[in-house]
Amino acid sequence: MDRSLGARLARYPVMATLYGAEQMAAFLASDAEVAIVANIELRKLRLVVSTITKADKLAIVNIDSCDGISQDKGAVDYLVDIGASSLLSTRMATIQRANKAGLLTMLKVFVTDRSTWPRSVKAIEQSDPNLVQIMPAPMLAHISKAEKQSMPPIVASGFICNHEHVALALRSGACAVSSSDAELWSRAS
Repeated sequence: MDRSLGARLARYPVMATLYGAEQMAAFLASDAEVAIVANIELRKLRLVVSTITKADKLAIVNIDSCDGISQDKGAVDYLVDIGASSLLSTRMATIQRANKAGLLTMLKVFVTDRSTWPRSVKAIEQSDPNLVQIMPAPMLAHISKAEKQSMPPIVASGFICNHEHVALALRSGACAVSSSDAELWSRAS
């Protein structure tokens, strides 16, 4: 994992998930240093990434949810061109392209039951991301310690509703959690 990301998450292990640019002010005022930006209009993406970067925070672009680039093979190059340093995707090929471009990568996997887990493990192995976002977070309790240790650092997401859920995910092997709940983005809340 990138040292600056690791240091950021060590200081505060909650990643803000921004669904649109409307939550920017709350994120910038929070203790969270990392944001997953999703559902950002293409015309606003450069400004969002640059604003977060200028605030000395990190933007992880959820490329799958950004209209105009989600299905474009040139999207990774576009993100590099606008100054993005990291991305999130459910697609192995996108993660592989981003790795080659030198971006920090996070593969999102949805684990709905035990039968989907082996496919998720194979996708993680093949795409070689820097981080893995596992959804939903309660699934962490069903992953063996050996499996967790063989994977890249885990970000738990989904059903993180309070600080107790954050603490449980961290105790269960996640290096961080992601949440759209702005109250979790700061320690004092």
